[in-house]
Amino acid sequence: MRIFEISRIVTVSGIVELRHLFMRYRRGPREHIWDVDVVYLWSDPSDDLWAERRQQVLEDETRDDFCRIGIQTKRPTSSLDELRYSLRSVDRYLKGVRLIHIVVDGQLPAWLDIDHPKIRVVEAKDIITDPAHYPNYNTQAIESYFFNIPGLSDRFIYFNDDFFLRREMDVGQYYASDGLIRVRLGRALSPKGMPSPEEEGDSAGHKNVNRLLDECFGKHARLTVMHRPYAHNKLLLEFASERFPEAFEATRASRFRSTSMYALHSFLVPYLACQARCADLVPPRLLEKDMYCWGLSGDENSKVAERIRRMSGRAFCIQEERGVDISPSEIEHFVQFMEELYPESSQFELPGGSA
Repeated sequence: MRIFEISRIVTVSGIVELRHLFMRYRRGPREHIWDVDVVYLWSDPSDDLWAERRQQVLEDETRDDFCRIGIQTKRPTSSLDELRYSLRSVDRYLKGVRLIHIVVDGQLPAWLDIDHPKIRVVEAKDIITDPAHYPNYNTQAIESYFFNIPGLSDRFIYFNDDFFLRREMDVGQYYASDGLIRVRLGRALSPKGMPSPEEEGDSAGHKNVNRLLDECFGKHARLTVMHRPYAHNKLLLEFASERFPEAFEATRASRFRSTSMYALHSFLVPYLACQARCADLVPPRLLEKDMYCWGLSGDENSKVAERIRRMSGRAFCIQEERGVDISPSEIEHFVQFMEELYPESSQFELPGGSA
């Protein structure tokens, strides 16, 4: 289906259909409407066996449009263990969580209590319904299948493992009072133009979505969506997959981030929901920063830690510097900082789990 045909369907009938579906959903049975789960997608790229499998998949590929593939597939020598501290932050600060689903690919953190009644471990291969799309090392591709997670609540909050909470919140704060998802906009403009293998996959994905949204709804400058925990609704994800099948297929078929992929959960779905008035837009705050980086420089890492200590916001993200080996001393620096912020083990950690 060509883009102009998708545009006609989405603008004339699809948006109206989505709005009607969402209104009926909101008027439906209320007993489970505020059940809200948390979803993580987790892997440990420092694991030798996992990295070897990924390298074999890459060597079997014939396409040449992967974005900065050397950085994508560099194996770090050790992990920052972000998931442990992200879960501690959820346990301490996020109220009203029903279940926590952790999507993995044959790996498990040694410290995780997989028998905890709130924890559900989900193998990626069990939610990726098309065998041609597995194995897959493109997070946007795996995320596009989240609505297949068994028993997932209709509303759910998606956490990257490097998302952390800093203040007490309730799951309802991610949604408006009438159940609409809240979309927190960032301060930066989303990039436009033709994607290139020399840029990051996220940038390429935004460019492709912007081109699609321009065709569907007219040319506009659009702000990014803040890189924080994302409020989602399975209905919106399923609708987007049905109305933009080519965008979903192109993303799912990209086993690594590529110039052909689309930023689905983090950009297309939120803006589609806004277009259908199924989302509550939250404008950016002037001085609010949505992500930090932890890397080689001890001085820069110390500045990041101090900024986070002083921050007044409720959530933050610390991304590992891409394509480098963070030194053992700076990994220890990170662990010490996280232990300062979250000194108590979460209920999801095994007793005596190694720190």
